[in-house]
Amino acid sequence: MDAAVLAGLTIGITAQRRADDQARMFQSRGARTVHGPTLSFSSGGDDPALRAATEAVVADPPQYLVASTGYGMRAWLAAADGWGRKEELLAALAGARVVNRGAKAASANAASGLAEWWRAPGERFEELIDRLLHEPLAGARVVVQLHGAPVPHSIARLTASGATVVEIDAYRSTMPDDTAPALALVGAVCSSELAAVTFTTAPAVHNFFTVAGEAGHRTALRDAFNGPVVAACIGPVCAEAAVEEGVAAPLVPERSRLVPLVDALTTRLGAR
Repeated sequence: MDAAVLAGLTIGITAQRRADDQARMFQSRGARTVHGPTLSFSSGGDDPALRAATEAVVADPPQYLVASTGYGMRAWLAAADGWGRKEELLAALAGARVVNRGAKAASANAASGLAEWWRAPGERFEELIDRLLHEPLAGARVVVQLHGAPVPHSIARLTASGATVVEIDAYRSTMPDDTAPALALVGAVCSSELAAVTFTTAPAVHNFFTVAGEAGHRTALRDAFNGPVVAACIGPVCAEAAVEEGVAAPLVPERSRLVPLVDALTTRLGAR
């Protein structure tokens, strides 16, 4: 690829994790990057609720495991390891039918010896729930590894079918303590100084608009994304969040991965 294909363009990055990887890829194509994180992740190793849920899983193994993210599964197992319960947890999960939202969750589970039973073809969380509802769930125990945010509607669907659900929240996403970089990014979007902004999670999109709204720029931000600035979302769930915020046509790569996101955005901007 032409190393200067994005020369003269500036791209905003909102991710906390792997932001440096994004920056290097865009910079290798000639772009300048600006970082304004809209999420902060914290692991649950010191969370008493996570420990209690883990002990419940060990004491009464589940029939099904819903794995949302590879990062979340690794964080859960790391927390269990810190409590000296990792081997017991893996033994409890070994007999469960494992449904993975995507390749990263599948990879993390496979590395831990948890064989995949089914994977969501569109990598959407609700696909996992839809698949499980075809199973005889009455009296079954279902472990749901959350992806940094509660999913009450999905949990309600499972419990309505007769399942007992154990929610595992191994990491939480919150607004960064310092929102000044994100606010600066909002200003750069509204003034069309940026060619695009990338988002890798749905909460990152909503938080970006929250920061804009608190500064009185929500409408201007939406108008910029519906005008000259591309809102590039890593996958359909992330794109849905952008649509909910009023972005008419966010860019979505064919595969929900970082490299395809960078490639798709490069193609879009290069075509200009």
